[in-house]
Amino acid sequence: MLKYFRSTIYVRIKAERLSVLHLESGKAFTDEPTLAIEQRNGKSYVAEIGHQANAKAGLPNITIANGFKHPRTPIADFTIAEMTLKHFLRQVIPRSIFAISPTLIMHPLEGYAGDLTQVEIRAFAELGFGAGGRTVYVWQGAELSQAELRALQFLPAKGQVLYP
Repeated sequence: MLKYFRSTIYVRIKAERLSVLHLESGKAFTDEPTLAIEQRNGKSYVAEIGHQANAKAGLPNITIANGFKHPRTPIADFTIAEMTLKHFLRQVIPRSIFAISPTLIMHPLEGYAGDLTQVEIRAFAELGFGAGGRTVYVWQGAELSQAELRALQFLPAKGQVLYP
């Protein structure tokens, strides 16, 4: 019964792959973190997400963007990354009249020289809040099991919670 009042999503982030898992429903979505953005009447609209966005490359008024692909930092374009995360979350969050803002565990998986900077940690936290997260954790370390995620158990031997 308690699971109906919780919504927890594990977000694994790489420049070439974004994976979201809704723990309570078991629904998962994994694809390229790419958007096809269409310009119409002076406004931007997301025309397609994931690998299907690449099929729209070259079409008029279409821009292909990946907000996570940059050689030096895990977030290249915050606005694009936030739009991407919102669209990925929509793929796994159950439709309901009483939508519960999810708890997000943001897990950047890329290997960077050294640890994430305070600015990058804050960017991942803000990305989660901007995408609709009620509570956001930024985790760095080994991938977490579903049991650890359900209990929000972050073992120091496996890594560290960077935020909050």
